[in-house]
Amino acid sequence: MEDLTLADLRAENQRLRDDIARLERESTEAQRTVEDRLKLATALETIYRAVPDLFFQLRLDGTITNYLASPSSPLYVPPEVFLGKRMQDVLPPDVAALTVQALTDTAGPTGKARMEYSLDLGGNLEWYEARLIRTGDDELIIVVRNMTEQHNHREAVMRLNHELEARVHERTVALELAAAESAALQQQVIDAQSATLQALSTPLVPIARHVVAVPLIGDVDADRAGRMLEAILAGVQARRAAFVLLDVTGVPRVDTVAARALGDIARAVKLLGAELVLTGIGPDVARTIVDLGADFGGARTLPSLEHGIAYAMQAASKTRRA
Repeated sequence: MEDLTLADLRAENQRLRDDIARLERESTEAQRTVEDRLKLATALETIYRAVPDLFFQLRLDGTITNYLASPSSPLYVPPEVFLGKRMQDVLPPDVAALTVQALTDTAGPTGKARMEYSLDLGGNLEWYEARLIRTGDDELIIVVRNMTEQHNHREAVMRLNHELEARVHERTVALELAAAESAALQQQVIDAQSATLQALSTPLVPIARHVVAVPLIGDVDADRAGRMLEAILAGVQARRAAFVLLDVTGVPRVDTVAARALGDIARAVKLLGAELVLTGIGPDVARTIVDLGADFGGARTLPSLEHGIAYAMQAASKTRRA
């Protein structure tokens, strides 16, 4: 009887030792997970502060709950100036009115909105684009980008168009230009417009070394698809990119032409030795892609551009360590 009790005690003691070892392993793994998440959060914040864009996290009533910006940005102010206040209360009245409407649109079924506005900064008129994306029942993010250069470029092209049209009119009235000469001048207008659209339709944004992002907005037709492929491949080669984040959050619909274009881009990027990551595919676009049977060559898909940035940074870091 005594031998049986001693054996039971030894078995119980071994069980307790095993439980303690298991708990210690689980504790170590949990601590490692927390540390990895902190490192990722720090890396993302570093990226956000490195790019010129401003990032806001809001509730649907406009209350600012988080704010990230590079201290070198002309719009930078300490976070305490914004946090806890409503976005529409800290902006000029005309921009505040646009913000209220955009917040209302974001609360709708699409969950997205866009607005363009100008600010007078020390006597210089700067133009900005704000994209609002709802991320939860009472949460959204706003990404603000300085679009002054693109806006001024559009204005210059419009002035050029007016000048060319005036020249066409004057020559037609004064000299009764031949049809061929008139057509040539009109072609100059078309070429100028096409050059502007090409420069603005596929923005290639460097995120980090060997990581670029391509945020697409609007429909993708055959002409734009060709420009997209050319611009992305040229950008990958010029920047020696290893990861291309193609964000389609702003693409409202995908047809056969768009799906084929995305597949061509994915396969072409892969041939250059880079990895394409598709982000921001919504439910409607996803259903269309499935119905069309589009082949993206095994490209990775992630729910948002933020997820894509996190994945690319982690993958790039692992590659460097290897």
